[in-house]
Amino acid sequence: MTSEPLPLVRCAHPAQALIVGLLLCLSFAAVGIAPGVVTLVWLAMVTPSLVIIDLRLRRLPNVLVVPGLAAAFVDGCWATVSSGEFPVAALLTTSTVAVVMLVLNLVGGLGMGDVKLSVVMAGCLSLVSPLLAVLALMLAFFVGGGYSAALLLRRREPRGRRMAFGPLLLVAFWAVVALRALSSIGVVSVS
Repeated sequence: MTSEPLPLVRCAHPAQALIVGLLLCLSFAAVGIAPGVVTLVWLAMVTPSLVIIDLRLRRLPNVLVVPGLAAAFVDGCWATVSSGEFPVAALLTTSTVAVVMLVLNLVGGLGMGDVKLSVVMAGCLSLVSPLLAVLALMLAFFVGGGYSAALLLRRREPRGRRMAFGPLLLVAFWAVVALRALSSIGVVSVS
C-alpha cells in the first residue's frame, strides 16, 4: 500500500474543472432531467479524479466508485416510479455485466474497482437503453485490446504489468453518452 494521499473529487487544475463542466453538459444533453442523470452527474464529477488515480496508482478507490452504485440505485427507483414499471431489462443487463466482470476479476483480468465501475456505468446506460450499456463495455474492451497490443508490439510495458482499465472504461462510457446526446438532437440515430 502506498501512503500517497488520493486526489479525491476536486478540481486541482482548471482543465479538470473544464472536463467536469463539459461532461455535465453532455450528461444533460444525453438524457435531460430523467432517470440516469443522477449517475451521469456523479460520473461527470469523479471522472477526472478516477482517471488520474488509476493511471498513477492502478486502482479505482471505493470512495469514488461506490457512491456511483447508490446513484444508479436512485436512478433505478426514479425509473420505476416515473414509468410505473420496474426496469427489468436494465436490471438484467446490469446483472449480466456484473457477472461477466466478476468472472474476469476472478481469473485475474480485472481489478474490483473496474468491476464496480462497470456496474455503475451499466446501471446508468441500461436505463436509457440496454444496447448502450453493452456497446460501452464492448468499446472499452476493443480499445483496451488495441492499446495492449500496441504496447506489446512497441515493448513499452512488461508483459506482467496491469493496464489501467478504468480510463478506458470511462472513455468508452462517455463516447456512448456523446453518441446518445447526438441522437437526442437528431444528428445520428441510436436505439
